[in-house]
Amino acid sequence: MEMPIRTLQEMPEIYGQADKDWIIQQLERLTPAVRQKAVLRYAAVYQEAFDAEPVSYRKENRARHEANTRLRLFVRNQGRALQGYTAEPPLAGTQSRS
Repeated sequence: MEMPIRTLQEMPEIYGQADKDWIIQQLERLTPAVRQKAVLRYAAVYQEAFDAEPVSYRKENRARHEANTRLRLFVRNQGRALQGYTAEPPLAGTQSRS
């Protein structure tokens, strides 16, 4: 039985406190190994965006936006792959069907 993330304390080192419940909800959708990767990357993206924003009062908002967007897309794409929703790669020399 897998313990809920709320008791595991697998949260990013830095994050917006207002996003805590949402982050937990997203991380619970991942396997423990993938969850750790997502946690580390979330903190890195948050810090990079925070440092890159020159306007002091926009720093936290920019960091939250960038890190949360990346986490949302990662969970969506990784979740599909974990459930087996994958597509066959195109063959060399064929046109892709869009």
